[in-house]
Amino acid sequence: MPLSISTWSRARSPRLVAGLSFALLAGLRSSVALGAPAPLPDPSGTGGAQAPASSGSTELDGQGKFATTNAPESTESEDTTELTLSAGGILSTGNARSAAVTGAADFRLRRSIHQFSATAAGNYGSAAVDADSDMEQTVGNVQGRARYDIYFHRQWSAFGMATARHDPFQGLDLRLNLDPGVAFYALHQPNHRLWFEAGYDFQFDVRTDDAIIERDDNGDPVLDEDGDEILLDKTAVNHAARLFAGYSNRLDERVTFSTGVEYLQSVLEGDRFRLNWDNALTTQLSGNFSLAATFTLRYDNAPLPDIDKLDTVSSLSLVFKLP
Repeated sequence: MPLSISTWSRARSPRLVAGLSFALLAGLRSSVALGAPAPLPDPSGTGGAQAPASSGSTELDGQGKFATTNAPESTESEDTTELTLSAGGILSTGNARSAAVTGAADFRLRRSIHQFSATAAGNYGSAAVDADSDMEQTVGNVQGRARYDIYFHRQWSAFGMATARHDPFQGLDLRLNLDPGVAFYALHQPNHRLWFEAGYDFQFDVRTDDAIIERDDNGDPVLDEDGDEILLDKTAVNHAARLFAGYSNRLDERVTFSTGVEYLQSVLEGDRFRLNWDNALTTQLSGNFSLAATFTLRYDNAPLPDIDKLDTVSSLSLVFKLP
């Protein structure tokens, strides 16, 4: 069972924030070797998730925060096949009632200069504000990602990635992101890496029925002349340019620090942009166990109505790596 101490600022209501805090307490996260793709937690847009620890709510890079290209491996490195699984949960009864579960699966295959990775994750949580209230869902999302990388030069790679997310609490029945790009590795040492990415992000959203209702400052639906609710578009498409910078440093045999910042600028509307920033500090305890502290910031300058612009995740997690 995971050990995780987390806080999460989400854009909905105090009740939702409280529920998410319980969900964040539930994260067991598989850690992959330095240089492997950070599987969970993240790139609203395309994002370089550096965090090897779970936020307690398993997150895929890619939804407004897409995964960065894998921290570079030498093309001479040995072929690799990896499969990791993670799961966690929490249950509270009595005056404070809540339940949350989180789980994920990760697969990575490396052959010569080719690499394929796939990730799936899901989260569910419910809570009641007091002992007499009914339980209400506060967290619910399913995510998946597939990515292919080709390292055509020691300092250059090309990649393509597809990410899908279902998250009603972000007003999304579906968010699909497609991200081709190239990466340049300025520092390419096993324990010290600095790299940059540039590419294109295509995003297709299918919004929930509740999210497309136009509302006033009080949260009430806005009506037209016939007394009908004014609705936003059910679907939305965005095209964006993507820039990313990542840095990873194995400070010694047991301590690793990594950070990454990503910027996505819409080419359709100048005021539509996203910024994602990830940080992780990991200390190996013994064997397959590590302790990881992570911080993630996600900023969306043009969210849906009733969705806040800024989300942050902070977590302290016990990490287990499968051999």
